[in-house]
Amino acid sequence: MNNVFKAIFTVTLLILTFSGHSQGKYFEVVIEKGTYGNYGMIKPLNGQYDVKLSYNGKKQRQLLEGILEYLKNRPTLKIDTILNGGTVVVYRDFATIGNKQNCFADLTGLIYMFAVPEEGYISIRAGGNSKIYASVFDAKLRISPGDDVVSEQDVPFNEFKFIQPTDGRTQSAVSPHGGLLGQATSRKINYKLAYPDSIFDPDGKVVNANNKKIIETFFDGYIADLDQFLKSKFSMK
Repeated sequence: MNNVFKAIFTVTLLILTFSGHSQGKYFEVVIEKGTYGNYGMIKPLNGQYDVKLSYNGKKQRQLLEGILEYLKNRPTLKIDTILNGGTVVVYRDFATIGNKQNCFADLTGLIYMFAVPEEGYISIRAGGNSKIYASVFDAKLRISPGDDVVSEQDVPFNEFKFIQPTDGRTQSAVSPHGGLLGQATSRKINYKLAYPDSIFDPDGKVVNANNKKIIETFFDGYIADLDQFLKSKFSMK
């Protein structure tokens, strides 16, 4: 039954994702500067800390109850934490974002969403602890009892790289046929070929607009699905 529910929710997200009239655009994939270099992240389009969904006239308690009812109706979304007596609801999802045919790698997301009911609106954002994983080896990923992401039979996978590493780095190797008596040789790695699923090159230029759109639309689906559910519940247009 769990697989059936998961399939239903996935179809729901796809319908919301690709129906222009059903979904707004809420997130974008951007590059941020950090202490140890640049990194990619999913950020609200409005440049703010979170997305705000308005429900005029609805009390905080009503919106909290609406969020909890929504999660009860979406069995693939698991409540992770309810903080401060219900003023923050953290829920998570573990879902396929894209496959090798569309994204050059199978992309799987362990996504945390933070929903904060207020008077008349909900603030919602994707948690910074959300992770996207990539595999080109058909890895079947799951969450272990310790809440770690692992692959069945240890098939290789890695955390998705939004930005390609710097090109041309050398890697040393010992070859029995290279140099004198098998001395160490080195070769350059072409990261543009090694990470075709990455969105940005090392200079920050978008080199995979398709994956950028797929990931943004995937995250947009969480907002659109919750908003549609609550508007239907409260009979709002």
